[in-house]
Amino acid sequence: MYEQDGLQDHYYMILYGAATMFAALASLYLLLRRRNILSETEPPIALRRWTATFLAAVAMSHVWWIGIGSIILKDNLFVRNAINIMLDSMTLVPLMMIVLFRMLQDRRRPLWPIIVSLIPIAVITIYLGIIERNPIYEDYLRTYLLIIATTFIIYMVFAVRQYGKWLQDNYADLEHKEVWQSMILMVVILLIFYCYKTNFGGNLSEYLVQLNTLILIAFLICRVETLQKLNEAQEDNFEELITSNEPASKRSDHIGPLLRKHCEESLLYLQNDLTLNRLSTEIGTNRTYLSAYFQQQGITYNAYINRLRIEHFMQIYRDSIDTNKPFSVQEKATESGFQSYRTFAIAFKNFIGMTAREWMEKET
Repeated sequence: MYEQDGLQDHYYMILYGAATMFAALASLYLLLRRRNILSETEPPIALRRWTATFLAAVAMSHVWWIGIGSIILKDNLFVRNAINIMLDSMTLVPLMMIVLFRMLQDRRRPLWPIIVSLIPIAVITIYLGIIERNPIYEDYLRTYLLIIATTFIIYMVFAVRQYGKWLQDNYADLEHKEVWQSMILMVVILLIFYCYKTNFGGNLSEYLVQLNTLILIAFLICRVETLQKLNEAQEDNFEELITSNEPASKRSDHIGPLLRKHCEESLLYLQNDLTLNRLSTEIGTNRTYLSAYFQQQGITYNAYINRLRIEHFMQIYRDSIDTNKPFSVQEKATESGFQSYRTFAIAFKNFIGMTAREWMEKET
């Protein structure tokens, strides 16, 4: 991919070296440091390790393009490109997929389909590209990679939607947990990165590859540093569920009074990161029945907690009006259980249909 004239471009080589060093240092940082710098959230260790492995592969990719291209196979452009592209395709692409998988923490997804998908890449490149030296291998490889990318994106769309529903059903606070926006951005970056990797001509594309690499590394570090580790769902007492003759719908009938006593009257909903598991323990039931109760009510757990918090905010605002006390929206939003004003503002508008300030003006 990197021609000899590219190696003579000092500005390009500076950018190339910067991308290599940035990837290597970022990989070491994620491997050696267990805590976050950008946020106080507890990091998902598995995600940090896989991301570090991917970044190490990015650095190694830069090394083998220069090593194989300018030292080992400098006189055989076709074989050089075939080997380098195969190495990239069998390291960067699957590792990026695994990183995306690990960002979804609702369940552990199997990695064997990704490993199996590498076999045709090796077969196409080794047989057609290296042994036969047939230029058509590039078309076959691009087509196959396009199929993989399309299949992966379709899967991720459904997986991210499923993950979002799981968050809504199990967590009161979604800040530092949702990933769909970064998933879309990351998939787009991955596709752009791949398009550049399979484009063999033009100095401009070479510069864009390195700039894209720097953006991707920075984005990955930021996302890994701010994504919160989510505890796995607690196992319910399935023996109790199976042996009981009482229908689950009837069992959930008693949950309403328990919620009013142990969650609403006690103001338990004001606590940050109140999970469905924690709430079920507090009211003396299990996650399955509590989840069934919210489904019967036609709401999610997240919506239930947000409603209580917003009603709490509205009440303390009315009290402040009655007593002529000063009122800070940001401060009272935090007191109402929201982790940030942005989260409060979104939840308030979704629940009331207007912004908090519009509602306050209407109340006065």
